[in-house]
Amino acid sequence: MEPISQADLDTIVGAFREPDIALFRLLLRETASCLGGDLAEMGVFYGASAVVIGEQVGPDDTFTVVDLFGEPADSADNQRELDGSYPGLTRAAFEANYVRFHPQLPVVVQGLSTSIADYATSGTHRFVHIDASHLYEHVAADLEVAQKLLKTDGVVVLDDYRSEHTPGVAAAAWRATAHGLKPFAVSPHKMYATWGDPDLWAPAVEHWAADSDLLAETQSIDGQPVLRISSPRLDPPHPMKRYFPEVTWPALSWINKRTSGRP
Repeated sequence: MEPISQADLDTIVGAFREPDIALFRLLLRETASCLGGDLAEMGVFYGASAVVIGEQVGPDDTFTVVDLFGEPADSADNQRELDGSYPGLTRAAFEANYVRFHPQLPVVVQGLSTSIADYATSGTHRFVHIDASHLYEHVAADLEVAQKLLKTDGVVVLDDYRSEHTPGVAAAAWRATAHGLKPFAVSPHKMYATWGDPDLWAPAVEHWAADSDLLAETQSIDGQPVLRISSPRLDPPHPMKRYFPEVTWPALSWINKRTSGRP
């Protein structure tokens, strides 16, 4: 199917943006071509990333998603996070967003993220996205489940591995690298890794990055090359913005382009 437009994705509440949209599409295509298999997402919010994953669900693939969708959490800490980060999320809201773009829902599991293991088949997945709890114990458990779901060289994507407000995710992510997880790329928001051979996926990411307008550099983590990819370059704000109300900014941007000679 044709990629869903950025304008349409922007109608879904959430923070799924470039360069991760492009990286998801690239790795979903590469894993479909080289590996084949099922797909899973642990934590879906309102469905923006699930909608993009859904573009690459083949006729023989199973796509399974899991979220609490407003059900009570298993601990006070988890409930506080849910109340603060995901107010108003319902299963109906996610499903309504998904079927706007795809004719058939994925397998939808309502429960703790690790409960996906009771519904999705172990060892058959090529791509798993983890974006559920930010608490260390939960993320560590989610990574263990993802490893069981994935084929040997399957790709796992971990959200918020470096965000200021999610140190538990960072701790679980880097702990996993000491137990066989091999990152091959990182963006400002997500880590891309495998428990198999990262050289299956790294060249495609490097080639894509070289053809993009993004800043990218290769760093070494314990001897393993990892491509660090930046956010898209943004035009610097016009210095006069501070003197004008936000509602006038579109007009100010137009004037800036005209005076600078840009189309």
